[in-house]
Amino acid sequence: MGFFHQDWTLSAATEVEAVADQFVEELEPEAVLLVRRDALLLLGNLTSDQIKVLWEGCADGGKYFFRRGRVTEGDQWMRQVIEVCDAWLSGRPEAPSLTEADTYEGNDLADQVLAALEEFSGVLDPQVADALGACVRSCTPDLAFRLLLRALVERSASRSPEGVSLSVGQYAKLERLGAALHYGEFVVSDVDHLVTR
Repeated sequence: MGFFHQDWTLSAATEVEAVADQFVEELEPEAVLLVRRDALLLLGNLTSDQIKVLWEGCADGGKYFFRRGRVTEGDQWMRQVIEVCDAWLSGRPEAPSLTEADTYEGNDLADQVLAALEEFSGVLDPQVADALGACVRSCTPDLAFRLLLRALVERSASRSPEGVSLSVGQYAKLERLGAALHYGEFVVSDVDHLVTR
């Protein structure tokens, strides 16, 4: 979702081209493998409607995506993302396998991720909250937590001017959960600007 931007129609004729344009030569193969893994998890474990809800609630400008594009279904979009990843990887036979850290799913942290979802359910769109819960249970807690962070950012943008604000304590909980999921410093920090200090 981070590869997709609201202004894609300015630089690409199709949604697929908008994402493919982000798969530049210098991109690390591991990054593409991770995008592919996430798309496969969503495609294999959630309904098309749940995928659509997550895309609309977590991607920049996602609420407009299925209305103005050629893609109309969530599962169709995940298949196209996987095809973009496969096309990029096909030119790099030396692409490595994902490391054990990259494939960590956080299953032992499912209850904590569900608790974080519950804490923010009041500010999230109910359909997004439900789809995130399904993602925890059917995909991986790791993927669901990363999507929760994106959902908070997108919900804040859509609720201007009041937006969504996090307390210092809430942010600290998210940081601890991110550390438990083995994230580096640049994952949870995406919501740092929502903290009211």
